[in-house]
Amino acid sequence: MVRFKNEAALVLCTLVWGGTFTATKMSLVSVSPSLFLGIRFAIASLVFLAFALLSEKGPGEKEDSSHIRVSLLLGLWMFLGFACQTIGLKFTTATKSGFLTGTLVVITPILQTIFFRRLPNTGNLLGVAVVMGGLVFLSADAGPQDAQFLFRFDWGDLITLAGALFFSFYILLMDKASREVSIRTLLLSQTLLTSLLSFILAFLLDALDWETLMWHWESGVLPALIYNGLISSVGTTFLQTKYQKAVTPTRAGLIFSLEPVFSALIAFYVLDERLGKFGLIGCGLVMTGVLLAELAGRPKEMYASLEK
Repeated sequence: MVRFKNEAALVLCTLVWGGTFTATKMSLVSVSPSLFLGIRFAIASLVFLAFALLSEKGPGEKEDSSHIRVSLLLGLWMFLGFACQTIGLKFTTATKSGFLTGTLVVITPILQTIFFRRLPNTGNLLGVAVVMGGLVFLSADAGPQDAQFLFRFDWGDLITLAGALFFSFYILLMDKASREVSIRTLLLSQTLLTSLLSFILAFLLDALDWETLMWHWESGVLPALIYNGLISSVGTTFLQTKYQKAVTPTRAGLIFSLEPVFSALIAFYVLDERLGKFGLIGCGLVMTGVLLAELAGRPKEMYASLEK
């Protein structure tokens, strides 16, 4: 039951994240990507600052310089991931962005093997393979009458793919940091740093004429900021920080791979984007992959060491 609670929290996070693709895509016609990201996480930072000031330290809770460094590094990976994803959304479709972000399900176990010399078990590996097959079907369904665009990467696609790499580093570091650093420090430091770096990036890109600093107050901007800044940034960051420490990185990556499925469903209801037969097959495969990893994994032995 405890394990189900931890993983259900991550599923809820993923559902909310799926909605951010639609909300962000709708806002980028009125707000420049980096500025939108800065405001989004500034809202989150204010909430977490209030949480840090009003909450009491737990028994034995003490922060040292190493905790601060880990928190800032976590914030850096968060910023890089969201910056690439948000800027990439300016130049690619929401569905394609969802697929490319979903590749973290493959990147995470590869990085885990390289840096921690831990090999995911057979159930997780099979789940990864099935999930990736599902993501391919989802991507092939993103464009009308076009099942080959997956192989035509543009700058928006490459930027988004880089974001998936940064999110994979974030997942691995969070697995370690959430066991050692207090929630209040993690929540405030990573959102504050992401907001600060986003504002710096917005003005830097504008100065270099790479991105026009833009803000037009349209009716959809405020709801998007509330959804992304409060519900997504605050709610999911708290849940992820609190519950991911009890979930292995590969399993967390598999759960997070549901994001393009939720994104497609939300886009259907909000933007009237419709899934074809490839999309339906892809959704089914992604769900099957997650269930396969969940049921086939050995509960008492999550990893087999490469040294054995």
